[in-house]
Amino acid sequence: MKWGFTIFILALLLILPTTAGAAAQAKYQFSWDDGRTGSITGTALVKNDVTFIPMTGVINQSRLELSWDSTGKRAQFNGWRKSFAVRIGNLTSMLDGKMIKLESAPFLHNKELYLPARFVVRALNGKNTTWDAGTKTFKANQLQTFKKYEFAHEGMKYAVEGKSGDIYVTDTKGVQRKLAKLGIPIREYLNVDFQKTKGGLLLMNLYDNYGEPHLNNQYFTLILEDGKVIQQSSVHYWNRLEKNVSIINDQLVLLDGKTLRLIEDGSGKLIETIDLVRLGGEDDNYFVEYFDKDVLLLRANKSGILKLVDRDTETVTVLYKELLDAKQQEYVETNDTPYIGDFLKIVKREGDMLLFKNEFPYDKDNNTYSLKISE
Repeated sequence: MKWGFTIFILALLLILPTTAGAAAQAKYQFSWDDGRTGSITGTALVKNDVTFIPMTGVINQSRLELSWDSTGKRAQFNGWRKSFAVRIGNLTSMLDGKMIKLESAPFLHNKELYLPARFVVRALNGKNTTWDAGTKTFKANQLQTFKKYEFAHEGMKYAVEGKSGDIYVTDTKGVQRKLAKLGIPIREYLNVDFQKTKGGLLLMNLYDNYGEPHLNNQYFTLILEDGKVIQQSSVHYWNRLEKNVSIINDQLVLLDGKTLRLIEDGSGKLIETIDLVRLGGEDDNYFVEYFDKDVLLLRANKSGILKLVDRDTETVTVLYKELLDAKQQEYVETNDTPYIGDFLKIVKREGDMLLFKNEFPYDKDNNTYSLKISE
């Protein structure tokens, strides 16, 4: 009798519907902001006339961060000035600090968290929810993104709101204020570094790498004095990635790709503006890889050719033609992998000599190439 009862229970468990198993399949279609910043579609589940959607795609698109409590039952979603939480099997949720009753309880299906679609739209400030009975599709638009980037330096906490590109700083007393506007949104991967200058200023560099396959690089540079931004710049590069000079002697270098601004360390005053397009001869954004009182090294983003500019005479020297042999020159002029142009890198300066390395990725040598700067 015991075995017979056990078999009966097992059979009953197999035929009873699970939370997800009792649901019918449908579709969902969400668009973000004005429709130009992305949309997602996917399979939804309908249970007791409530549409549920899986959260993985929503999290990725809205740039939220998901965390679970120690029980694995409570899911917390956080973003820039956005917070909501739900509990598996529970009708109570929290949305931006307020308790909200759900129309149906969240559940897990195939290790995926499903939430009521209308709650998700409400939580993400979306609009215009509709149900297309013909295609069995739940639709909504104007959902918002809430990506934030946080970092700290010398006791100060910084946060960048991804959508607007606004930077906020929080002091040691917990007081937050807006520090600066970058002017454009942060697209994807943001890295930040700080550098203290001899004159007591703070140099903040931000690097945003984005796109597929991540060929876009947006650089931002801010100069701070006593916690306030006194100068800033930004420049976009595509595909090629080089390191710009930022400090030389007692001067700071700001680039917008077309022009270079020299800023006096300590005072933050503008010393000089240099037209890189005029010097380089190409209407492009430029890297500046070396800068001194008499010369500078610049490279146009697209052509990738390193040039030496005499600051007094404005004479331009195309370096690969001066330093490399015929075979290497041919490579410079014909290669396109990983990008076109040369791979000369300055090593150092010794008096009136500039020393270079040739760092071709497929034909790298250990030679040092030297060039004497004209008197």
